[in-house]
Amino acid sequence: MPRDEPVRRTANLFKEVTVMAKNDSPIGSSVEEHIGKRRARSSKYRETQDRLRPFEEIARMVIMRRAHLGLTQQELAERMDTTKSVISRIESGQHRSGTDTLRRLAEALDGHAVIGFEFDSNAALRPDLVRL
Repeated sequence: MPRDEPVRRTANLFKEVTVMAKNDSPIGSSVEEHIGKRRARSSKYRETQDRLRPFEEIARMVIMRRAHLGLTQQELAERMDTTKSVISRIESGQHRSGTDTLRRLAEALDGHAVIGFEFDSNAALRPDLVRL
């Protein structure tokens, strides 16, 4: 590779994330089975996992979209006018992000952030959404 071409560290990220989600653990059970067993044993684990679920879902969307666009964390940070560490925290799925950050993130990923309310989780209707 010529020296002036940057190394693209996100080239296979989409494939790697997809494969990781389907991987079996080294002891032979799937990751999903392992998590299910751990949730059954520990209420603290369940509470933590439930609290972090929305942030982990956002993290997966960001990682997949960033990979699709072929962006590094640094390049995404520059699009947002922030630091690489902010992108890393968002992608970890372990931190809350404010609505302004999510709006800027969506725009940097060539999209729009939306927020909504769901009052009857059993209803088959789409929740009311507002573009940020």
